Amino acid sequence: MALDWDAVVARYKDGADVAPIPGSSTLAVTGADEAKVYVKHRLWKDSLSRANLEKAVALLEDGKMTRKSGDFVDQYRTFVADERPTTAATVLKDLGFLE
Repeated sequence: MALDWDAVVARYKDGADVAPIPGSSTLAVTGADEAKVYVKHRLWKDSLSRANLEKAVALLEDGKMTRKSGDFVDQYRTFVADERPTTAATVLKDLGFLE
């Protein structure tokens, strides 16, 4: 199942609390638009790019990355980008792409 960006924007446009993956801190998604998902941690604010999330989902669908959220973090950093990999895993788990 490809990443349906319209569904991502609908899910996060008004913000959402997302459950953390094991070993990570709680964070909140504060919004989403056509290019990014915006996130906030108690110590920082940042964003995840649409292009990187779509690339990660494509690699997941092709079986080139694991669906186990803990192991996914290192693979995301290696195969996609060093762009908040734990946060990306948290968001993709919330969207149903990771275990």
